[in-house]
Amino acid sequence: MKKMAIRLFGIAAVIIAFMGIMSAEQVRAAEVIKIGWIADMGGIGASFYKSQKEGIEMFIEETNASGGFMGKKLELVTRDADLKPDVGANLARELILNEKCEYLIGPTSSAVALAATKVAKEFKKIIFFHTSNTEKLTTTDFHPYMFQVVPNTGIEGRGIAYFLAQKPYKNYGYIGLDYAYGHDQHDAFKESLLKSNPNAKITVEVWPKTGESNYGSYIPTLMAQNPEVIYSSLWGGALSTFIKQAVPYGLFKKTTLSSLYDLDMLRALGQEMPENLLGYTRCPFYAVDTPQMKAFVDKYNKKFKDWPADWAIMAYDGLLVLKKAVDTAGSTDSEKVSKALDGLKWESLRGERYLRAEDHMANVGIYVGVTAKDPKFKDFLVLKDVVEVPAEKVWMSVDEIKALRAKNPQ
Repeated sequence: MKKMAIRLFGIAAVIIAFMGIMSAEQVRAAEVIKIGWIADMGGIGASFYKSQKEGIEMFIEETNASGGFMGKKLELVTRDADLKPDVGANLARELILNEKCEYLIGPTSSAVALAATKVAKEFKKIIFFHTSNTEKLTTTDFHPYMFQVVPNTGIEGRGIAYFLAQKPYKNYGYIGLDYAYGHDQHDAFKESLLKSNPNAKITVEVWPKTGESNYGSYIPTLMAQNPEVIYSSLWGGALSTFIKQAVPYGLFKKTTLSSLYDLDMLRALGQEMPENLLGYTRCPFYAVDTPQMKAFVDKYNKKFKDWPADWAIMAYDGLLVLKKAVDTAGSTDSEKVSKALDGLKWESLRGERYLRAEDHMANVGIYVGVTAKDPKFKDFLVLKDVVEVPAEKVWMSVDEIKALRAKNPQ
């Protein structure tokens, strides 16, 4: 009898201890909000990842120090999609179901983004995009739980076309990776350019596959048509590799390359970057003159002893939107937060911005300039004579979006 009592007492003690552990876990879960980040850490996404990570971690550190979201601390859970859409979709599902993430941060690759956003829609969880920017995300694949703070492919393609159409150029070439982002960018650029400048012609187009690293066969094909401007949707490591390989051919002696010259790409090329190339970028810290940007750059420089790339700035900006939406909703629940996104205004690092209610696209434009040396930045070139092309000048109208969705129901 005594042994039985001891045994029962032991079992009871184990149960009580287990319940205590479960209770502690439940309390911790109630005090924390998990944010799942579907990153693209390798390949041509590697340089983006470092900058994104710094912007995200800086925001979370600052926000937790000031009370988090509605008194709850933020916890980042990161996964690597490796630029693969199927992997990205599986990770989004795992982050929501297993890790219990309330919000998702989108990837670098637009192909991965299109896969991940479907999962967010299925589970009615917020996902935002700060780097991946296919226009499909805010048009045919739109859902109320997503938002985008990076200029999409339509804004970029039409934006640079709008700028170039005011120049005397007539003969154009194109090079872009053969996937969603490259084709979206190309289509928006071509349609806008030819509409704005009927005398312009795109006389040559080449489409390398994602992951190609030798552009030797494409460069002579482009040069054979003597284009005045080559518009490119190459990015990151692919773009810097193309430029390095094109220099010995003399491509840039007669032709300018108009492409995405973000800070990480400019740093990667350093002094090898040719001068006087007419390009654009998404969020250049050195050309955005706002108090918010100045304060951010000072904090970033102090923390990382470095300058913030576009990717750090836009990731941080996306989290600013999320915080404003949570505060506006008075809740951390994705369903309630999604309703607060419609027409939401916030103090962006780029100045006051808003999310258009019909597509949750932020009114963020592109910044166009020419590559040049600057004594303040000895290790890399920047864009000079920068002009902003506002989103409102070139983004799809609401009627155009509605018509497109009607043709492509989801």
